[in-house]
Amino acid sequence: GGVIQLDATAPCASERGDCHVSKCCLDWGKNGMQCWQKNDGWAECWSNETCEPGVHPGETHGIYDQYGKFQLDKWTCEKLGERSKADCATYEKEDDCPSDRCDWFFTKKCMPKCEKFPSKESCPASHCIWDGSTCSVDTCSAPWEDCTHTKCCSAGRGAGGQQCFQKMKYWGTCMDWCDNTTANKGWSCEKLGERTKIPAPCSWAGKDCSKTHCCANLGFSCVVKDDTYTGCVQTAQHSTWIDMPVPLPEGWKGDVVGKWATEYPVQPAAEGAPLAGGSLFCFMAVLPDSPEIAMMDVAKKNKQGIFGCNDSLVLHSWKSSAKGWDTGEATLVNTQVFFKVWDQVREDGRYLHHDWIVKADADCAFLPDRLRNHLWGIRVPAGAAVYIKNTDQDAGLSNGQFLGAIEIFSKKAVQTYYDNAEDCQKSLGANSGEDGFFKGCMDGLGVGYMKDGSILKPDYASSYCTHAEHVAFHPLKDPAVLQNCYNAAAGKEIDWSHNTAPGAPIR
Repeated sequence: GGVIQLDATAPCASERGDCHVSKCCLDWGKNGMQCWQKNDGWAECWSNETCEPGVHPGETHGIYDQYGKFQLDKWTCEKLGERSKADCATYEKEDDCPSDRCDWFFTKKCMPKCEKFPSKESCPASHCIWDGSTCSVDTCSAPWEDCTHTKCCSAGRGAGGQQCFQKMKYWGTCMDWCDNTTANKGWSCEKLGERTKIPAPCSWAGKDCSKTHCCANLGFSCVVKDDTYTGCVQTAQHSTWIDMPVPLPEGWKGDVVGKWATEYPVQPAAEGAPLAGGSLFCFMAVLPDSPEIAMMDVAKKNKQGIFGCNDSLVLHSWKSSAKGWDTGEATLVNTQVFFKVWDQVREDGRYLHHDWIVKADADCAFLPDRLRNHLWGIRVPAGAAVYIKNTDQDAGLSNGQFLGAIEIFSKKAVQTYYDNAEDCQKSLGANSGEDGFFKGCMDGLGVGYMKDGSILKPDYASSYCTHAEHVAFHPLKDPAVLQNCYNAAAGKEIDWSHNTAPGAPIR
């Protein structure tokens, strides 16, 4: 007996879920559920009308009594809280949908009111989104829901980066792209509304973080300044090895509500779970009238490098307002060049038709079939936003094991970058070079990584191309050395007179 106190912060339990804290059950079926107590530490939601006290069939848990005899747990069967109501979804007509706890949606379904759910964990993804503080109705559509009424796609329910495309007058859905001459024959492919951007999960330096509770810049924390402002402010000088504390600005209250985003590993897909596809869109940027043209031609002649991918794009640096290249290191030194190069990939648009986007340097020998096998081998989950760490070199000497000779991103990762590129560029700058910028940007935007340290072999010798465990070899700064690499990879005899480029260090 006595008055039972409900815990308003604990979500109500689903069928067979533990309800001993919340003392409430989700609305369920046609008759609701009751929270039945087993003991002080456990209770369950059942649709049963009755509960028989004592040991229940199938019980295995218990304790040894004072005589050493094992006693199975007994149920008290005390009712905790009130019985829940019938599930909103059981009401098939708008007039029957109870307005005190349910809403009638344009999908012609009766659904629970979103504001009933007190936490992000309990907020149902069927029709609601968590906005940082409350569970509210999602006014946009998830993938494969009809979007002709909403004319928008839900970033919070898996349609970030997508556009509502119409198939016919009364039906359309959210997709990355629509082509009625190939994959979407019979569709009108008319765009309804605007494409939905993928939001950054954390706030940038100097910005409000009261809803995100995290910061995208390394060394910046989400800190309470006063009753009206909570923002991202530097609290540490971050390096690979140590974080040195930085004092808060004078006058800040100082409560830390969240830290900075860091790199995180994406876990391999479980057995039987869908995997990312193996379609590659590859590109390189070359300086006209430079040695890079001849190196590009070697890859093209061998149908390797970017020309062995499902689709490819060659960009010229002069189209990117570039003033030059550092051909001694074969990396872009004009930081605006690689920003513009990636902008041109977006404008080209073909990357959206593929699973992976790969940028390769001209002096990088690269074998796409091997890359596909490596990506299958690490079991990348379908639809994941992920970049690939490509080397086993020391993290402090290899940009956190992400080297720019061959950069590999999932389509979702690239879409996330494009939707936040301006903020990344403004906040991170470009002093760290292309690969440093992209890793910092991806980490700040919540894009995870998966590692395959055998992808890239950093060495000047083409003889390493006989090693089948590697995908790419760099730097090979001479067309004859590149050709020798592709010959070696194909099992042909190595020409030792062109094992390394003239002037390459001897190791």
